[in-house]
Amino acid sequence: MQVERSGLRGSEPYYHRVYYLSSCQADASVFREGIQGHWGIENQLHWPKDVILQEDLSTVHQFQAATNFSVLKTLPP
Repeated sequence: MQVERSGLRGSEPYYHRVYYLSSCQADASVFREGIQGHWGIENQLHWPKDVILQEDLSTVHQFQAATNFSVLKTLPP
């Protein structure tokens, strides 16, 4: 499935064409809901953790340790 996105980020226009592969046979509205749901999670949860808490810059790479640090950073002071 091909998805085209366009709009403004700030005052800059953008256009993206992306492709999704799936064995699911459904109409476009079902795929749209799934894609929007995924990006809703990404924008509300992962982006703040990556940008504000700087998790992408972490030097901790062992899975359990990284998970523990992630949870600790998310807790309120």
